[in-house]
This record gives sequence, C-alpha cells and structure tokens, in this order.
Amino acid sequence: MRSIFKLEERYEGEGKVVPLSEAIAKSIKPGMKLHVNSGSNDANAALREIIKQYNGKNPGFTFISSGVTTPFSISLVCSGLARILIATNCSYTYPTPRPIPLLRKMHEEGRIEIKSWSLYSLEQRLMAGALGVGFMPTKSLMGTSLGEENADTFKVMEDPFEEGKNIGIVKALVPDISIIHACVADREGNTIFAPPYFASLWGPRASKGGVIVTVEKIVSSEFIRQHSLLVKLPGHLVKYVCPVPFGAHPQGLAAERTGVVDGYGEDYEFILDFAKQSKDLTELREWMDEWVIKCSSQEQYLGKLGSERILFLKGKSSADAWEYEESAPETDLITHPDFNPTEMMVVTAARELKEIIIKRGHEVVLAGMGTPGLAAWLAYYFIREEGHNIDLLTGAGLIGYSPRPGDPFLITLSNVMTCKMLTDTVDVYGTIVGREDNRCLSVLGTAQIDKYGNINTVKMGDSYFIGVGGASDAINASETLVAAKQSRQRFVEKVSFISCPGHRIRTLVTDLGVFSKLKGEETFTLIKYFDNGTTRGKEDSLQEIKERCGWELSVSRELEVVLPPNSEELAILRALDPKRLFIGK
Repeated sequence: MRSIFKLEERYEGEGKVVPLSEAIAKSIKPGMKLHVNSGSNDANAALREIIKQYNGKNPGFTFISSGVTTPFSISLVCSGLARILIATNCSYTYPTPRPIPLLRKMHEEGRIEIKSWSLYSLEQRLMAGALGVGFMPTKSLMGTSLGEENADTFKVMEDPFEEGKNIGIVKALVPDISIIHACVADREGNTIFAPPYFASLWGPRASKGGVIVTVEKIVSSEFIRQHSLLVKLPGHLVKYVCPVPFGAHPQGLAAERTGVVDGYGEDYEFILDFAKQSKDLTELREWMDEWVIKCSSQEQYLGKLGSERILFLKGKSSADAWEYEESAPETDLITHPDFNPTEMMVVTAARELKEIIIKRGHEVVLAGMGTPGLAAWLAYYFIREEGHNIDLLTGAGLIGYSPRPGDPFLITLSNVMTCKMLTDTVDVYGTIVGREDNRCLSVLGTAQIDKYGNINTVKMGDSYFIGVGGASDAINASETLVAAKQSRQRFVEKVSFISCPGHRIRTLVTDLGVFSKLKGEETFTLIKYFDNGTTRGKEDSLQEIKERCGWELSVSRELEVVLPPNSEELAILRALDPKRLFIGK
C-alpha cells in the first residue's frame, strides 16, 4: 500500500524536454502573436533560434514585449520578421537610453507598426487574458495621447461604483505563444524564475498556445517540491522545456538570489559592440551572420564568447562584485572640486528630493533610469545621513535596494543583491505606486516637457523616440519630480504627444535652475537659479534660462541662488557613476 503513495520521478509523466531548435520549429508559425519577456529573464537564445529559422522570410509576427531593447530582440524586429510591435520601450538601454535609428526608419517608412503601452497597462492586458476576463480597469493612460492612439483597446468609462469618477479599462491580450528564460525547471515545466520578475509572469500565463521555457538546467521533480515557494509557472501551462545554459546572455541573470543555480552579470561590452554595428541594415546583417546564423548551437555560441568572458560574467553576479570593479576613478578625480552642469543638476535634484521627502513624508521613491535615477540614489544617501529612511523602487520589481557604486545601470545585479523584496511590475505599479493612499515620490526624465508638466518620450512629430516605459504608471505616485537638461527643443510651449499628464509633476530641475508649481498654479515658475561658481551675475543667468526655455518664463519674487556642489556630494555621485556614463565629462 505504501508504494501507491510514494513520490517518484516515474510517476511524473513523459516530460516536455526537447532541443530548442525543435521547440521553435514545432511551435512558431507565421502570423503568430509572440510574447517574449524583456528586461529580466530575457529569452535571448530562443530569439536567436527564431531568427535563424525565419531568416530571409516574411513571417509577419506580432511581437509582444515590455521592451525591444536587447541585441536579439532588436535584430528580430529590424530584420523584418515582425510587422507589429506591442511594446512599452524600443531603445538601446546601455549605457544610456536612446533611439534605435534603424527601427525608427522602419517605422517612418511604414514597414513596422508600433503600438505603445506603459509597463503596467500592458501587464494588465495580459493579466486580463490570463484571468479569462475581457478587460481590466487601470489608472494608467488616463489623459494621455497613448490612450487616444489605442482607442480600440483602451476606453474611459464612468466608475460603476463611485458616482462622478472615471476609470480607464484595457482590453485583454492573449498571445499565441510565450517564450521565456528561467533558472531551472523540471521535465514537466514547473519553472523557477530569477528575480526580479519584472514583466515575466502574466504573458506566459495568458498564452493560449502554452510557453516555451529555456532554462539554465533541468532539475528533478523532487527538487521542485523542495523549492515550490519559488515556482511561478506551473507545468501544465508549459509546452516545451529546453536546457540552454547562459540563455539570457548578453543580459544578466540574478539566479543566485534563488539559491538554486549560479547567475551571471550583464555583458556590457557585447551590448555596446552591437549598438555600434546595428546603425543600418547592412551592418546589422553582418553582425547577425556572425552571432546568429553561423552559431548553429548554444555550445558554438558560448565557444565564440570564450571561457574567459563567461567566467568574468559569472563573477559579476556575486553580491560583493562591486568591491572589485576596476572602473572606479582615482581618488583625486572623485573629490576634484570642478563640476559640470549635469553634476550640478543631479546634486540639486537630490537636494530637492531630500527636502520634499522629509517635508511631505514620502516613504518610497520610484527612480527612473539615467540622471533622474542618480539623483534619487544620491538623495537616498543624503536622507540616510539625516537619520531618515526611504525605500527605493524600480518598475522591474526591486524594492528597498541600496544603490551600489561602480555601475549606474538601473537593474544592475549588485543592486538586486541588496533588495528587501524582489517582485514584479504589477506589484510595484499596482499596489505601491498606484494605491489611493500611496506615499510614493517618482523621479523621471523626459525628452520633452511643457509649462504644465506634460511630458513626452514617445514621438517627436511623426518620428518614434523610445517609448513611455513605466512613466505613465509612475505618474500615479502622489508626487513627481522631473530632472532634464534644458533647451528650447526640450522645453516647449505645449508637447505634441502626451505620454504622461503633468498634474502631479510639481518640481522640475534642469542644468540651469529649479522650477516649481506654486500653490494654486498649473504652470511652472522659476524659483532657483544656478550660479555655477561664475561671476556673470543674476541677470545673465536669467537671460540664459529665458533663451533656453520654450515658454514665457515666470520668475518668483523670492528667487534663490543654488550653491555649488560640495566635495562630499561630488564624491558620492562620482562613485555611483565612475565611468561618467550619465554625468558626462
């Protein structure tokens, strides 16, 4: 009788383990809606296999992803395999967010259609698909041009339970198949992901054709039972399981936080090399020929990378890797008193954040990428010295992290290792930033901003820029500060495309001064200006601010001058960005 109740591997079914090439050949068909995760647990090996099998063909895929940002997702799209993109961000992300010229050209020529969504609203569409409901209510996209452009899948309706209040709703999205990379799975597909989960969970759960899971290694069902609290995808939703070590490369995998498999860091050198060689279609095809077409297997791909690089990337995933970074500048450069306008802007934004957080009692800060993120990181250390505490967040699912020196990239594994909680996009934007009584302050950048605080990161005229990412979700925080370099092209009378409405943006910090919406006002007033250690005087400073502002400048009667950064402020900032990727020369 006891044998009936024994848990043995032979009772777990036939299994779903197949080579990746077979899984793609049997599952991916022309015209499909493909969901591919991005930002965390990137299924890059699977993307390479799709490119190989459809190279030179015209499959007309609809590509659903939080971002087209990795070398292989960009290659798939720009080589003409996708006809429609449903995404939140299409850009190079390292070392700084910037447009993809080839993709922008394809969009302008009508060869690809981009349907832009915010991170949270796209996840809500997939969540509705997974839950089997027709739509999902949302607070994101209200009052944006994104909502207007997606009128067939986004509506505003009267809240049926609260008279006089409107609510947005998004239509359910159901992919034909989902493709994802994870840490481990058993042969039935019960899968353990690497945190943070970002936008990894709801696409696979919504897919009507199942999920192709690539993993670092296959484990036993007994192992899965022992680690069941880490399983985020049950086996019955999985179509195929494919063992593909290093399957997320060149993205990193924070697998060590699960304790079930070794992780690896981001391969920045590989990413930079791709960006240099993907400016036009001829160069891109040459790069693809080298790294995709001629690499017939994952083993050959890893052999081309080389053991030395692989060992280096594995070392980058350890919690103390930042202590051994060789990129830190010499001590005299860290403390050198000279500073540039960007450093002045970041330090000033951090000071403003510190004052706002303490005065208004914010408890969490959502930091965007680039200089806004550096300002939030710097404020974190300023506040800590004052005996206060805040939790830093990212839309990828990092909560309560302490930014490490050496690498200013937003989701660096060194930061992941310091988190108090690792979760996903829905948790961050839905239950922390979006709740009615949130105590969150968001810190964002922008490509354009107008005098009302409306920001635009999606379109410049008819030309696609980089997308909204999570900004339309971050704006649901109780308050937002924007940090951006000032120019007449960036500071416009009225933005032509609203990716985020400006009603909760109260402070704007530039490389020339600080703007604020004074009590009862809907537009910005200059309240502080930078002296920058020069002797040119107040009037000359105001004249430059006026010349670089696209709206009629309003100046406070109590205008203040901002003091230059001190040596301690500069030292912390330069330690956080030692290669000066964001703060510049």
